[in-house]
Amino acid sequence: PIIDALINGETPKSLAARFKTLTKRKIDLPRSYEKRSGLALEVRRASLVYQLVREGWPVIRIVLLVISISWVLGASIFMWVYRPLKANQLYQLGLDAIKVDDVEKAEEYFHDAWDGWPLFYSEDKDPDRIADSPIVVKGWKTDNEWLKYARALRRRKHWDTAMQFYEGYLSIKPGSKDVRLEYSRFLSGVLGKYQEAFNLIESAPVAGRLEWDRDYTLAAGDVLLDWAEDDPTKYEEARKRYAKVLELSRNDEKAILSMMRYHLRLKDSDEIERLLPIFDNEIAGRTDSPQLASEVYAGLGNYQLAKSNEKEARRFIDLAISADLQSSEASFMDAMFWRQAEDEQKELSAYKRTLVNLEGRESLTRRNLEIRILTLGGMGRVQALNGDLIDAGSSYHKSVSLYEDARSRNQLGADPAFGQIYLDLGNLKYVGIESGGKSSGLQLTLASNQELVKEGSDRYAELDLADYYFTEAQKLFAGSRRDTGLPTGSLYRRGYARYEMARDDALLDFHRVARLKPDDYEVRIALATVLLKSGDYEASRNQYVRALDLLDDELSRTGGVLNPLDKQSHSELLLRYIIAWNNLGVGRARSAARGGGGGDYAAALSAFTMASEYLDEVYEDMPDVISRGASAVRNIDGERIVKDVNGLKLLEESTTIPNLNRMRLLGLEKAPEGTDLYMMYPDIPSDLHGN
Repeated sequence: PIIDALINGETPKSLAARFKTLTKRKIDLPRSYEKRSGLALEVRRASLVYQLVREGWPVIRIVLLVISISWVLGASIFMWVYRPLKANQLYQLGLDAIKVDDVEKAEEYFHDAWDGWPLFYSEDKDPDRIADSPIVVKGWKTDNEWLKYARALRRRKHWDTAMQFYEGYLSIKPGSKDVRLEYSRFLSGVLGKYQEAFNLIESAPVAGRLEWDRDYTLAAGDVLLDWAEDDPTKYEEARKRYAKVLELSRNDEKAILSMMRYHLRLKDSDEIERLLPIFDNEIAGRTDSPQLASEVYAGLGNYQLAKSNEKEARRFIDLAISADLQSSEASFMDAMFWRQAEDEQKELSAYKRTLVNLEGRESLTRRNLEIRILTLGGMGRVQALNGDLIDAGSSYHKSVSLYEDARSRNQLGADPAFGQIYLDLGNLKYVGIESGGKSSGLQLTLASNQELVKEGSDRYAELDLADYYFTEAQKLFAGSRRDTGLPTGSLYRRGYARYEMARDDALLDFHRVARLKPDDYEVRIALATVLLKSGDYEASRNQYVRALDLLDDELSRTGGVLNPLDKQSHSELLLRYIIAWNNLGVGRARSAARGGGGGDYAAALSAFTMASEYLDEVYEDMPDVISRGASAVRNIDGERIVKDVNGLKLLEESTTIPNLNRMRLLGLEKAPEGTDLYMMYPDIPSDLHGN
């Protein structure tokens, strides 16, 4: 019956009923089949649409599944692998740009990585490149990159941009105490922006903490203490912050150290002595605040050193070093200790250790800068004492360059301690680095013509720099030294340098030195010679007369006569007597020629005669004097030297400047055309007596 029903084309529903009647088993038919006949079903199965759906759907379903999986996987890789990797690359490119000081490019890389970048990234500098890009990839925000950039910018001294990145980080994480304190130390210690640093601490979020916070309170005190260097009214506010912490915890080590640092800054001996017993039993290296402890111990070492208490000074310096081996304060104070002990090798070693401790810091605080500058200056001083003039010059130049850079950034102000570095460098240039020490050009000679230092020569450059460094030192010493601002020896040297370079202000320097050292015959000779060259014959005469009196006093201290056995003293005094008497005669003769009294001619003749008598003391076995322009007039047996001039036998002494001046004064000799009638000795002593 079922076969017949199939042949007759009955519907699936009828066939299912017959099947159930025969087998007692039910066939569940899809609704769409209930009204179809078997023939119709066969026709449908034979259709192209059915074949496509029946055979193609599994394939399509697999394809769609593969596409879906690929899309999800691709999107995941794009979102969670490509984006962070590309962003990290951009962040790194920005950090690399900072290393070459391309801050603008660094900021561009950072903001691309943070906010988003064009999918098809290029180095195009068009500001609208992102807006014009059809696809912009969402940035990958890494909070710590703000800090990395801020610290990298600090290292390269791009302060303003570094501030922006610190502020950017705190805008994301305002509750980060460590970063807030780090930023406040940067504002206060490096930039000197005390108000901003103080406001930053005071504006710290208070939610979730007590009304006051120990770390923030101490940090505010530190800012106020630094601020007090410019505004002393802040000292009391700083003290109150430290006292507040001590009220709540008498054993708070950091608060105790901070309070001691406060008293050290004020140099309050009474309060320092009151707190000192607390530090009697300190154990080396045992501290919870190593940097602060090292700074305070170093300060106490300096305090004890100033009191000449070397044992206690050494103890505190050792404590400072053990508290923080990387402390520049401790190693610098160690150098100061060895300087006072006059151990140059240990002093130099401590200076070198200080520089090592300062290397690698992201940025230097004002105190770090000060220590580095003074350390380089100290190294230069030791190297100069050891005769290493080239190395000394290099150290001094680095010190001065660093100071001038810091001053241009308003990080450091004028201070006599820095003035000493300029002074030392001026003295080093003065004696002549290029000439390897005491320049031969500094020896007093009897040259008849002043050999001015030629502009463009090494010696001119040295004297020009010496003039500059002495002048800069004078500015930094202003107020700390009475009247001139410079030590008299350096003031004299500046005058000499200016005289050698034919600068008008040399006379003013010599006048100042003569006022400060009225009994130094060197400055009297120098001042008299400069006055003579300027045509002030009366003033010049007075100075030469005073110089001769002082030379007589010096001679009386050595026995009253020129002693040939004391070659150094004999040579130097002999040269000065010759110069003073001859130039005194020149001044009187020129004054008489200009309309002075007849007595000036007689006095001039007497002066020239005295100069000749001193020249009569020059023997041919006195190479030092002869090499400096004097003519030997006697041989080793004391006989006068005779020389042949155009077939005439003449005494050597007749060709000397004083004798020629005397002959011209008497009308027995004529001066060559275009020359002065009376010849002077234009050279002057290069240093004060005893320098």
